Parts: sequence; C-alpha cells; structure tokens
Amino acid sequence: MNITLTSKQVDIGDRLKKHVEETIENTVTKYFNAPLGCSVSFSKEGEAFLAEATVRPAKNIVLKATGEASDPYSAFDNANEHIATRLRRNKNKLNSRKNKVSLAELAYQAVLPVHETEEEMDVDVDSPITIAEVDANIPVCTVSEAVMYMDLSGENALMFRNVSNNHISMVYKRHDGHIGWVEPKA
Repeated sequence: MNITLTSKQVDIGDRLKKHVEETIENTVTKYFNAPLGCSVSFSKEGEAFLAEATVRPAKNIVLKATGEASDPYSAFDNANEHIATRLRRNKNKLNSRKNKVSLAELAYQAVLPVHETEEEMDVDVDSPITIAEVDANIPVCTVSEAVMYMDLSGENALMFRNVSNNHISMVYKRHDGHIGWVEPKA
C-alpha cells in the first residue's frame, strides 16, 4: 500500500512515520487484501495536534477520518480508530461491493469534456465561486449503500444511481442529524 505523509508545522520523524505505516497497514489489511493507498497529514492548531487520514482500501471506496490530541501519535491513533470502526461496521457491505464494475465507470468513458465559453467564465465578485468537480464518481448502489459511502467518506452529501430504478438520486445529512434522500420524479 502506498502511504503518503505530509505535515504543517509538525516534524515527522522516522519513528512517527514507521508508527503510521505499520498501524494503518494493519488496520486496513485486516479487511482488504490489497489496499490501494493512504495519505495522512499532520498539523498543529494551538496546543493540539491534528491528524487527517484518507484511505482508499479498494476502487471507488474512500474513508476519511480526523483525530485530535496533545501529541501527533495520539492524534493519528484517534483517526486510525475512526477508520477501523467504519471498516468493522461496514465490512460485509464493502466486501460485497468492491469487486463489482459500476455502470458509472463505463458511462464515464462516453462523456464528452466540458468546454466553457468566455461568457460562462465571467465571475461576479459578490457571488460565491462555483467549483466544477468534473471527475465525480457516481456509484451505482442502493440507498443504504449510498448512506454507507457518505458516512465512510465523511461528506455531507452523495449523488448516486439507484439500483432499483436506475435514476440519479442523492442522500445528504440534514441539520437535525438525520439522513435525507432526494429522488427525482419519473
């Protein structure tokens, strides 16, 4: 597994690097035979150290977790524990989905690139900037799997193609803590 370490205002020594590599490798390989990669970044805010880990255990699966503590080792261990908990909680669903080829991957090859005109590129300084995510992965899954993927990635919303009716749908975290599901009319 390819592991990338970065830091802001934190010295990553050989001992910390070895600890991160061994720990994350043990955590992920418990559930996946050949994980793709991982990136861990360390930063310092005031007296606290922050560790943010992003793990790609299989194609189209991304787990993100953060940890905060008074030292970088404990901060990483907190983030690693969040990843281990998510993997443990969703291991059966993840293993059944990791070997399937999605329709979205096949359709991606047929999509034409977006070309903007100069009129479309004019930006009003008072309006918020719209950032295009051209390489978006839209998984083909059930609603419960979409909620699982949203939870694993740590995002607030996820667009997906519903297996039951082949429509594009979206799940999102509501302000009250519940999960919302949007599906267009037929």
